[in-house]
Amino acid sequence: MTKKPAAASANLVLAVGKEPILVSQAIDHVMVAARKADPSTVRTDISAKDELAAAELAQALSPSLFGELTVIVLTDVDSATDEVAQVLTNSLSDIPEDVRLIVTHPGGVKGKKLLDTIRKAGALEANCAELKGKDLDAAILAEFKKHGRKVTADAVEHLHKSVGSVLGDLVAAVSQLCADIEEPMVDVEAVTRYYEGVSDVKGWDLSDAMWNAEPVVVLEQLRWALAADSSAAFPIVISITNGLRSLVKYASAPAGMRENELASFVGVHPFKLKILSAQKRKWNPEQLAAATRLLVLADRASKGTSYAPGLPGGNSLDPVQTRYLLEKHFLAVRQPPVQ
Repeated sequence: MTKKPAAASANLVLAVGKEPILVSQAIDHVMVAARKADPSTVRTDISAKDELAAAELAQALSPSLFGELTVIVLTDVDSATDEVAQVLTNSLSDIPEDVRLIVTHPGGVKGKKLLDTIRKAGALEANCAELKGKDLDAAILAEFKKHGRKVTADAVEHLHKSVGSVLGDLVAAVSQLCADIEEPMVDVEAVTRYYEGVSDVKGWDLSDAMWNAEPVVVLEQLRWALAADSSAAFPIVISITNGLRSLVKYASAPAGMRENELASFVGVHPFKLKILSAQKRKWNPEQLAAATRLLVLADRASKGTSYAPGLPGGNSLDPVQTRYLLEKHFLAVRQPPVQ
């Protein structure tokens, strides 16, 4: 995942890519090493596109009067102002000894000139690109290994089906599995048993029902899930949203791609392509766009609030109101047929 580890002694680290958890890990490596060397280490976060970013960066890069280590996390470098670019460029060859500078860039051509300048300055670079296919599986295997566990290939496949293909969700799922399951080898039976034990209705079942255009099944399973676990609303919305993301990517894929190429493009295992093909025939672009807006509202409801014009933070919801709004928004995605 990284071209070279973000070593403790490095005072210039470059994290390139759009995968949030990999960017966070690169930052964490530097923070852990810095705090090991100096427990009083201070972290300063600066967005390169902010109006005052140049002044904040110049101040943060100044030697500390008290000598404590400072870790500067400079984000959004692809959108850096000219002033920020100048301060950064002028500082690359003379970063103070008590400063660790971490620069993040999502990749791509925007801001590439500044990105190349940082690379030429000798930055240690962490590859934080989104993982797909075999690379994603390798990351999952590595995560199990960190917890001292082994995992079978079919268990990894079932974990994808249960959780989706978002690395952050998968890492969290691996951590929870390893905390709750005692077996040193995690197999498909263990994964199935765990998710069935957490709730009789699983997030991916609701997601499949939604994108299979089965609103009555969605309503039934939602009510069952919330009755079994009042905290199930948020992960359910996440699962359905992940299903929508995969469906949209599948629908927008270039024609003529081979199965493995298509699976990598969409970010799913090949077995999922037949399911997505069947789901695609049941939706048009306008419906999927409307579904995206409705799921944003459902996500907010799952967190206990609803939108209210002129009211920062929106209205607070009790459990009954949350369930009502979830049902309302989910059913609006695809209305049941009139009997």
